Amino acid sequence: MPGPVEVGTSFSPLRAAALGLDYQAAFLRLEAMHFRVIRLSTYWDQADLSATDQLDWMMQEANRARQPVVLAIGMKGLGWPEFFIPPAYQPVGIGDGEDVSRDAQLRDATLAFVRDMVDRYRLNPALVAWQVENEPFNRSGPHRWWIGRDFLLQEVAALKQLDNRPVIVNAFGHFDMGMDAASNRNGFDLRALLGFDADSAERQSLSALAPGDILGLDTYTDIGYKNWLGLPAISRAGSDWADVIGRWRRTASGQGKRAWVTEMQAEPWEANRDDYLNARSTGPQDIGRRFTALREQGFPVILLWGSEYWLYRAQIGDPSWLVAVQKLTGADAQPTPAS
Repeated sequence: MPGPVEVGTSFSPLRAAALGLDYQAAFLRLEAMHFRVIRLSTYWDQADLSATDQLDWMMQEANRARQPVVLAIGMKGLGWPEFFIPPAYQPVGIGDGEDVSRDAQLRDATLAFVRDMVDRYRLNPALVAWQVENEPFNRSGPHRWWIGRDFLLQEVAALKQLDNRPVIVNAFGHFDMGMDAASNRNGFDLRALLGFDADSAERQSLSALAPGDILGLDTYTDIGYKNWLGLPAISRAGSDWADVIGRWRRTASGQGKRAWVTEMQAEPWEANRDDYLNARSTGPQDIGRRFTALREQGFPVILLWGSEYWLYRAQIGDPSWLVAVQKLTGADAQPTPAS
């Protein structure tokens, strides 16, 4: 029988601001929902603006409230446009769909940023783990860049020289053949189609970890896109999605490593931003179904993605998303919207 699950979430002040939320009020509301862990992110391109002040406040507040947090560091953070590289270090000579870490200046600057962030936050007792980059081996963002394994290993080594907390490396999990090919840095993988052991983002992520570290799996089952006519459509995950994700947990366990679901879809993924209020891809009723499927696969920690969206919907008078999440966290079923 599956054991108890620690339910967490992720939070981005940038995503909150885009929805008109006050980030401090939103973060306090999430703390009140009894999440076992909240994942935060550095945003390198804003480190000289307000982002570090925001992260300082959240880390200090988490320490005050004894709220465990995971902190993602590196050039790639949580949310669009995925890569948060300052203008001074924009890669030179790197085309779309290529390994962005081939740029030597960018590599050196990223390692310095990683060390700075570890030094800044390693003494905070609320911090339980570091995430190095976000989905580094998946192509993403407007340029569909990805990060090479050799450089990721340098980032992990730089971090571990300064702190001994567990490291998370995450990957966009199995969806279906078409979506997997879109996010895979090698594109369409015939070996995977034929059932061979493919050089997947999950396998590369796992290979970058030491025993005791954590493989993160980002799991989405209902994704909006524009079809060949330019019309909105929905792609649904294959029926084997939970089994495939679960096999990665068992593979990690066999290597003495752990596996978490670092993102479970709990908000819509639409082809057009304007459709988010009338979502076709997913609804609050789907959250529990996905959670149950992953819990049955034995995942000990599941982080729900979409906290800013739930708070926004509650603010405009629709608490149904918060209520669906609170059924999993055990928090008060009468949500207090963030202001």
